[in-house]
Amino acid sequence: MKLQHGDWQALICPEQGAAFASLQWCGRDVLVPTPEGAHHPGAHGAFWMLPWANRLDGGRIAGHSMPINRAAEGTAIHGLARDMAWEVVSAAPDHVALRQRLTFAPFDYAARLAVSLDADGLLMEMILRHEGTAPAPYGMGWHPWFMRGSDTSLHLKTKERAKHDARGLPQSLTPCAGIAANEAGLIGLDNFFAGWDGVARLTTPAGRITLTARGDFAMGVQVYAPPAQPVICVEPVSHMPDAPNRPALAAVAPMRLLAQGQSLQGGIRLNAA
Repeated sequence: MKLQHGDWQALICPEQGAAFASLQWCGRDVLVPTPEGAHHPGAHGAFWMLPWANRLDGGRIAGHSMPINRAAEGTAIHGLARDMAWEVVSAAPDHVALRQRLTFAPFDYAARLAVSLDADGLLMEMILRHEGTAPAPYGMGWHPWFMRGSDTSLHLKTKERAKHDARGLPQSLTPCAGIAANEAGLIGLDNFFAGWDGVARLTTPAGRITLTARGDFAMGVQVYAPPAQPVICVEPVSHMPDAPNRPALAAVAPMRLLAQGQSLQGGIRLNAA
């Protein structure tokens, strides 16, 4: 599904988790374009993470076991929504509204996603509502794969940074004013940051990108810059990785226990210059 407004173009795949296959500004790729014939999720485009974000140790959550999809780590990673289709509710040349319904204990949710392009850029708004009678913990996030080059830099303000083990699970928190780094200072990062102010300024081959998160998306940010790939992921998330299994550490950004009818809500905007 193609969206276009002014200098912005987006290609969204409702049947593949509502993933972005591409996002362009002034003809330049903001996100790593999806290779021809490739499917989502993958190290390209962007995908949604719900009803949890990032890793669960052993897939454990609320007395249930989620499918282990990172076998080498023994973790369930990035939720369930990215592997399921979304239904198109309404669509126009510059916007689309989608929904997804899932029942997989302990989760029973209805998600609504609105994606629009306007003169200011890209706007995404999510509502994740618990429909089950028994309360359940919820989280959500967005996982973009931005282009990274030799001139890439990232600036964001936070209060704490998580130290992670070899499996990517948080172990401790240390005070951290944020990130102000060029590519050399970013390579190798795969960390969660708490106390984020919701704004990230990123210089990429496509230009200067400003990502602004609000609501539950602004609870924290995960930054990933693998040495072997020219990409950087700046992921707005509602909670720390593996939050249900380490409640004391994750108190800075826990998953939310939702009663029936309660919801997580948030928005993400991208601007370019």
